Amino acid sequence: MKGNGIRIVAVAMLMAVSTMAFAAEEPTGWKVEVTPYLWMAGIDGDATLNGHKVNFDRSFSDILDATDMGGSLLGVVQYDRFVFVGQVDFLSLNTDNLDTEDQPENGSLSTDTLLTETAVGYQIDGWAEGQTFDLLIGARNLHIENELEGFGKGKVNRDNDVTDPIFLVRPSIPVFPSKIEGLRFNPTLGIGGGGDSKMVYEMQPQFQYQINENIAARVGYRVVGYKFDGDNAKNEDLNLTKDDELNFELRGLIIGIGVTF
Repeated sequence: MKGNGIRIVAVAMLMAVSTMAFAAEEPTGWKVEVTPYLWMAGIDGDATLNGHKVNFDRSFSDILDATDMGGSLLGVVQYDRFVFVGQVDFLSLNTDNLDTEDQPENGSLSTDTLLTETAVGYQIDGWAEGQTFDLLIGARNLHIENELEGFGKGKVNRDNDVTDPIFLVRPSIPVFPSKIEGLRFNPTLGIGGGGDSKMVYEMQPQFQYQINENIAARVGYRVVGYKFDGDNAKNEDLNLTKDDELNFELRGLIIGIGVTF
């Protein structure tokens, strides 16, 4: 989806807000959620370079073996019907943490990855009691720092940033409200691109359970995807030529407990 596509989506969102929210019952005051979570993500994808296609796949356990440090945080701030959402995921990997037989023979590689997503928008009511939909426009940034050390040959450092606009929809739907109080299906669906990548997308189906007035748990699954080709603005940093492609997904379970007020 290129820049024109993002603008069309933004106009469509504004039209939806103006038509669907007009008669909605207005909520009042502030609502805040801060939820640290564990994202048990693996990575899989494919790359086509110089006409040769290569597939790659690493499970969460593979990545965990090389992990130095990691953490994730979701924040949601709402005032009346205006909503701000921020999500941050950090992961630091080092091949020195691997078993001896799995380490590179002539050096080591350390990688720090920071994925941030921020969006603002408006909340509308759904077609049934208790349902709401957050419609948001924002940006996603992927920052990667690599340090390659060759034994006896010194170190090479390289940084890369990939930033794209993204449109998000966050439904909140009560689940068995007459039997289970506080249980909601609260997924996040997103699509964008046209910045530094050809397309970005997100699928985050999850359940939120309000344990008490100020504590809530989240359980679900998250998929974050990227598609690149040689026409992208970042093709020089990615070493992609005209006919090259790179597609990958980060995916895995999410478990978190946060505070709400």
